[in-house]
Amino acid sequence: MTERKFTAEDGRTWVVRVRPEVRRNEVGNHVTLELTTHNETRVVSCRSAEWYVPDPDFPALLARSVAAGASRSIAARSADNTEE
Repeated sequence: MTERKFTAEDGRTWVVRVRPEVRRNEVGNHVTLELTTHNETRVVSCRSAEWYVPDPDFPALLARSVAAGASRSIAARSADNTEE
């Protein structure tokens, strides 16, 4: 499962996608997620077990996320980047 959607308490709908990049020391047990809503993109790393469940804790993931580009070694994807 590489993409999911959820609506936050403030009414914004977020699209959550798995990104191919994972920190070197987290390979194999973590996933990096990109959370996107209108005019905002955030990034969070979480244990694979947090993501690969029927109902992830989206509010907790959003609360731990950082603005794309603020995270060390995980840059914001450009709109014209078509790599997956």
